[in-house]
Amino acid sequence: MCSAETFQPISGRSFVPLVGCISDFCKSNKTGGRLQLQTRGSKFRKFQELKIQEQTVDVPAGHVPRAITIHCQGENTRLAAAGDHVAITGIFLPLSKSTAFQQIAQGLLTETYLEAQVS
Repeated sequence: MCSAETFQPISGRSFVPLVGCISDFCKSNKTGGRLQLQTRGSKFRKFQELKIQEQTVDVPAGHVPRAITIHCQGENTRLAAAGDHVAITGIFLPLSKSTAFQQIAQGLLTETYLEAQVS
């Protein structure tokens, strides 16, 4: 056990924690030290995913309301609750679908979501 700390920056929506130690000590001794995730030493950011849809009064009879996903980060989180009527400003962005099966079944390569902004 080398007692080295390893920091892993995360830039995507999900991550897989490192399993093996990458310190110089473990590399030189060829000992595959096992890493353990320490949440106390981690930095977490506030994140909330909202799914909003048109109000039923705005949808013509016999039609399905349109819906979109909203991503909120930082101080924009927890400002809306289920059932609230909201006005949101932001940027439309593409989000790659996670599996090839979904791409074939759906026909589209990306989904669209809205990144909420402070207004």
